[in-house]
Amino acid sequence: MLNLQFGHETALRSTLAFVFALSVMSGMAQNDLTADADAAFDRGGYFEAAKDYQASYAKLKGDLEEKGRVCYRIGECYRLSRALAAAEEWYKRAIDLKWADDNPVVFKHYGMVFMGQGEFDDAVEQLQKYKSSGGDASTANSMIEACNAAAESLIVSDSRFVVEPLVMVNSPNFDFAMAFADKRGEEVIFASSRSSSAGSGEDPITGESYMDLFSAEVDRKGKWSIPEPLGNAINSPSNEGGVTLDSKFKTLYFTRCLIEKDNNYPCDIYTSQRTGSKWGAPEDFPIVDRATDDSSQVGQPSLSPDDQYLVFVSDMPGGQGGRDLWYLKWNDASEEWGAAENMGPGINSSSDEYFPHIRKNGDLYFASDRPGGMGGLDILMATWKGDGMNFETPEFMEYPINTASDDFALVYHPKDEKGYLSSDRPESKGKDDIFSFTMPPLEFDYVAYVYDYDTGMPIEGATVTVTGSDGESTSTSTDGEGGAEDGEWSIGSESTYAVDISKEGYISAGDQFSTVGLSKSTNFIKEYLLREVVTNEDYPMPLVQYEFAKADLVVNADCNSRDSLDYLVDLLERNPTFVISLEAHTDTRGGDQANDELSQRRAETCVNYLVERGIDRQRLQPTGRGESMPLVSDAEISALATEEEREAAHQMNRRTVFRITSFDYVPE
Repeated sequence: MLNLQFGHETALRSTLAFVFALSVMSGMAQNDLTADADAAFDRGGYFEAAKDYQASYAKLKGDLEEKGRVCYRIGECYRLSRALAAAEEWYKRAIDLKWADDNPVVFKHYGMVFMGQGEFDDAVEQLQKYKSSGGDASTANSMIEACNAAAESLIVSDSRFVVEPLVMVNSPNFDFAMAFADKRGEEVIFASSRSSSAGSGEDPITGESYMDLFSAEVDRKGKWSIPEPLGNAINSPSNEGGVTLDSKFKTLYFTRCLIEKDNNYPCDIYTSQRTGSKWGAPEDFPIVDRATDDSSQVGQPSLSPDDQYLVFVSDMPGGQGGRDLWYLKWNDASEEWGAAENMGPGINSSSDEYFPHIRKNGDLYFASDRPGGMGGLDILMATWKGDGMNFETPEFMEYPINTASDDFALVYHPKDEKGYLSSDRPESKGKDDIFSFTMPPLEFDYVAYVYDYDTGMPIEGATVTVTGSDGESTSTSTDGEGGAEDGEWSIGSESTYAVDISKEGYISAGDQFSTVGLSKSTNFIKEYLLREVVTNEDYPMPLVQYEFAKADLVVNADCNSRDSLDYLVDLLERNPTFVISLEAHTDTRGGDQANDELSQRRAETCVNYLVERGIDRQRLQPTGRGESMPLVSDAEISALATEEEREAAHQMNRRTVFRITSFDYVPE
């Protein structure tokens, strides 16, 4: 596709049928040898101009400035027609001839050529030269930032999209801007300059045939039919492209740019009605009053899913700059389209916007050459706010939807999470091609490994049960390595799962994991340590704290003792036959009797909390141990250097543990 990044005046008919690329330079000095080439360039005939410039270049003698200008113009012809490798050679010649000394724009465009080929380091080097030679520093910095961001995105992109060339549809010519032509998404219409097009004359912009519309079908196995011209009623010797269809797929809106010899007329939208499998004669769909405006370009229509809005591209007065997205609103009462309205600065920019598409969910997709992308045209998405033509701020889509090449004309399938886009990325056959994109479903897997807490050895025969938020439960047993790798559970997206791990003679354990909000396929690999059941042995538990000389649970930003006791709730629910003694200890400060009473109240506080959470009181024995079993002795505490360290040692003594006293409780 032609690179449309910097253009002003003369509208041209591009390979995209109406991307409206414009010439970059005007008013430069000419001589008789280059007059024809300059004229072709100024009217957008880059293919023709490149040939004429090269013919005249060989005849230039001595005039180094003019030779430098001609080399630059040849580079521009190739850049704007996306022959980037050829553009490199001629920009370099212009620089060698010192033409860039007074025209730093050469460095900028040379950098753009490197950027368009994904050679970001070389692009940055040229853009820095552009800035240091007097070029616009803000522009240079923005483009350098875009290069760095694009290079990084190639490495760290988390996008799940898979993009592949549509080999069975693409030709060695230009193929682009696919649209769906039936509700199943099996019939498509697209633009192409392939040899079977009706516009058989040579387009001076591309050097190929003029664009026509073609149709093709794909079956459910992915096999494509041979693309066929849409018919002489639609296709003409001029350029056709940029199509959309109404929700019933009976009315076709498309762009046509009339070309007669060397005269380029403004692009306009046309409509055609389908009867059976045939399309009727096109009719002009007037948006601009040609009696008062004979130059504004109009094209690339896209209907909203409810047929209430027609979005299109135009450079008519009243926009944000360059080519903008505009829209018409259908009036049910009058059964007419309203006046054209600009989509405003929230969508449009001072750069150019092209190829709108409104997905069935209302989201807007379009292409732009605004700063911040990866190079060339990039695709942006704006989330629909749920009302009319109101959208969130557009965001660039990630690689591989966008690349350093031109990426544009993205359309979503009417039913599935897939679609098509157009690009001249390196995988193309040499011109713009159509690429399919898909969003593979997220894949999740869960693997459990179970080990003995004390020995670290694998536990064979442990039962792993996974229960989803939908209530479905699946169990399997661990192998000799302690692994449960072959569970028959199905882990889906946007779901939460509870895990139970059990083995006779061990304290059952559990876990939770969730796929809610995950945007990447994930393997959940978990390790669990089971403690062997031993009666009348202390088992540590999460920290339960009390204030000094009090039995109330401490609940603050540093310690939530209720959450700690929930550990016991979970353990007792997973092990319904356990009976435990819940034992509380004090520090050594205070009298023995007072500490015995205090520790008993603390143990009873814990028991009461567990009962409130649904644990049968018969399974709980509160036991106060007072200060009789300190973990840190008074002598050790006295030897500590700071009051803070001594208080922490006292806190270690104010602990709560539990013992399993039996495991033969029979739940009622």
